[in-house]
Amino acid sequence: MRPAAARAFAPGVALALALGCASAPPPPQYQYFATLPPSDPFAAKIENWQQREKSQPVTLPSDPQNTRAAERSGMLRKKFAAFRRNRRLDLAREFAAWSQIQARKHYRFDPIGTLDDDHWPTFEELLDRNGDDCDGLDLIAYHLMRELGFPSNELFRAIVRRNKDGANHMVTLWFEDSGDPWVVDVTGAMTRSVRRLSEVQGFTPTRIFNEWESYSVVDPNAAERDLAAHP
Repeated sequence: MRPAAARAFAPGVALALALGCASAPPPPQYQYFATLPPSDPFAAKIENWQQREKSQPVTLPSDPQNTRAAERSGMLRKKFAAFRRNRRLDLAREFAAWSQIQARKHYRFDPIGTLDDDHWPTFEELLDRNGDDCDGLDLIAYHLMRELGFPSNELFRAIVRRNKDGANHMVTLWFEDSGDPWVVDVTGAMTRSVRRLSEVQGFTPTRIFNEWESYSVVDPNAAERDLAAHP
């Protein structure tokens, strides 16, 4: 290399070497949850927003039994509702597909006995035992949906009766629509895909429940249909 070029290049080399040898400062260690004093200039602003946010529940066009949202919805409200609905449905299908794979690997046959003999495991017991029948495996989808953002007041475990022989089965119902929930069936005995309950033939829901509530499922048109079937 010619001396002139060497002289022109030397400052850059010196700077690179200097930078390379210098030690980087340690990253800041923030304390994220320190108490915000009332005198902080943002404290009143934050508190005002918190109060309004808690007192104004979000209403979207897809919310069940909600006419006000449909009447006043602008495009942002409608687009948000549509995207949320479609994404949740995609997630429910993804959860069901993954859960069915796990159910095939971890199904444990439960000999037929009395209802008292049939132990329904908690989710922790299911994980400890590494498997169960539909009474326990249903918790895979139920907890996935709960823990990954589905509203807890829309998710219920459901006992469904197979009409041809009266056998009971356990599934998760997602009440995006309060009158026609989506069925998520981990074992696939009722349905292999996520479908509306009205689309699944041969099964009748009898009870729904979660950790806090339990309900009977009443069919107000059952007598009328029975009369039509047996005039």
